[in-house]
Amino acid sequence: MKRIRAGIIGVGNIGNAHIEAIHRLGYADVAAICVRDEARAKELCDFYGIPKYFTEYSGMLDDPDIDVVHNCTPNTAHFQINKDCIIAGKHILSEKPLTVYSSESGKLLELLKSHNVQNSINFVYRHYSLVQHAKGMIENGELGDIYSIHGAYLQDWLLHDSDYNWRIDARLGGPSRAMADIGSHWCDLAQFLLGQNILEVCADMATFVPFRIDGSPGSVQGKRVAVETEDYASALLRFTGGARGSFTVSQVSAGSKIGLSFDIDGSKASVHWEHGQADRLWIGHRDSPNEELPLHPDLLNESGKDSTPHGRKSERWPDAQKNMIDSFYRTILQGEKPRYADFSEGHKITKVVEAVVESYRSGRWEKVGA
Repeated sequence: MKRIRAGIIGVGNIGNAHIEAIHRLGYADVAAICVRDEARAKELCDFYGIPKYFTEYSGMLDDPDIDVVHNCTPNTAHFQINKDCIIAGKHILSEKPLTVYSSESGKLLELLKSHNVQNSINFVYRHYSLVQHAKGMIENGELGDIYSIHGAYLQDWLLHDSDYNWRIDARLGGPSRAMADIGSHWCDLAQFLLGQNILEVCADMATFVPFRIDGSPGSVQGKRVAVETEDYASALLRFTGGARGSFTVSQVSAGSKIGLSFDIDGSKASVHWEHGQADRLWIGHRDSPNEELPLHPDLLNESGKDSTPHGRKSERWPDAQKNMIDSFYRTILQGEKPRYADFSEGHKITKVVEAVVESYRSGRWEKVGA
């Protein structure tokens, strides 16, 4: 297999996660990073053994040694960087949300029509093997007609007013925070699993911490900043295939780190999965005992096995991230069928987030993409 050479734009927490996942693949190299702070760029190159760095991403796009670019920058930078990568002919993996506004993500889809560039968005939770197994169960009719999906994505990392991050600032993160940041993950999972798009939403949002301290982590000393983005959101959903749904996202739920979960109810059976027990899938029945399926390659259907190339018996977040990048790279190198979300899926989710925000403002049901 040809070795793929990746460039990473933005090396914060998620950029570091991408680098580590690429290193684990065995057939790919991080050929360069782009970090504006040159001293930090040199330090990262020394630490990871990366041969090259740039302080402006334009240099990376001009570099013939780079096959694929990972866009790990703040939300409002996504559109321009993704656009420039497409024009430069670089395969592109973007962090979510794809763009802040659907008008921007729509322009990217138009641009892709005239450029032969593979593209993906890092909706990483699709890539747990038991999530893929649940998808296979639905496609095989094992749950029957799908009635509903409901769940949550809860975090606590912004519980205190001394908790601050660039995502708080709408100039960097966009007009939505909790919904765009983690709600986008949940909505992608729902659409992926059900094979139905979200058609309409009715939503509520709230900012419980109206002011935050922009200072050193955990410090009560610093600039007092008014918060314009939401800490919490809930939404009712109607899907194109007739299913119904509901979910809640929060970044102020004490004790929750990656509190992601979903329940899917069908006419024959139900399933429940949660991130805290990612190697277990609960299967519910009306007239027979319920089941708990452990992650084991001998027990998975074809969808689950395809997502577990090395037969793992346990998985955590770094494994799902590696699975996602592996699927994308194999499409680039070998033309394998994608299991990841591409920019068209990212565009759909951007429209869902916009509809949620509009529903909260209007106080009524709003159509997605209206």
